[in-house]
Amino acid sequence: MALFSLAAYLTLDPELSRVDIRQDTPSHYPLLLVHIVTSVLALCLGTFQLLPALRRGRAHKNIGRVYLFAGVFPGAISGFCVAVLSTYGPTAQFGFGMLSVLWLITAIQGLRAVRAGRVAEHREWMIRQYALLLAAVTLRVLLPLLIVLYSPQLDTVYGGDQEAFFREVYQIVPWLCWVPNLVIAEWFLRRREVTKRRLDDTSLEKAR
Repeated sequence: MALFSLAAYLTLDPELSRVDIRQDTPSHYPLLLVHIVTSVLALCLGTFQLLPALRRGRAHKNIGRVYLFAGVFPGAISGFCVAVLSTYGPTAQFGFGMLSVLWLITAIQGLRAVRAGRVAEHREWMIRQYALLLAAVTLRVLLPLLIVLYSPQLDTVYGGDQEAFFREVYQIVPWLCWVPNLVIAEWFLRRREVTKRRLDDTSLEKAR
């Protein structure tokens, strides 16, 4: 998925961009490049942070610093700028903008927690953070499926207008790519918390 995301931007040609570039804003394409490169870096490094073997060593801390300061922070800030400049309307701007803000907030909360020595809280925030980061993957999986799902309406509703059809389908993606991810992450965290409490209660009962 990372290679797919990068492929169209390696030539630095705005004409090959997979999203529309605003011709009246010269900074749009450079900001998009920063967002793509830093987000791909975060996506790759975040995968290593999930490995139990690395979490027990210093590598986790070192990778985490690069993940946050070279990946997440510039990726979220540039992502917010790109969202504001989106040509797909206010729904896309607000959806992707909210994603970038939450991506940044969860990263900051995770960093503050680990610096304060609250490791369990740090882990929870970073699980939320990585779930939001995976919106890049969810988007590229869901968009083709939505296009296929709504394709019967191409001729009947949109009169064969591919551009209008795509823009309409695209309105749901800025929300669908990350809201379910965050819901699943919260469900996972709450489920794990309930399981831990049950194990603690069982151990306490046995001790009595």
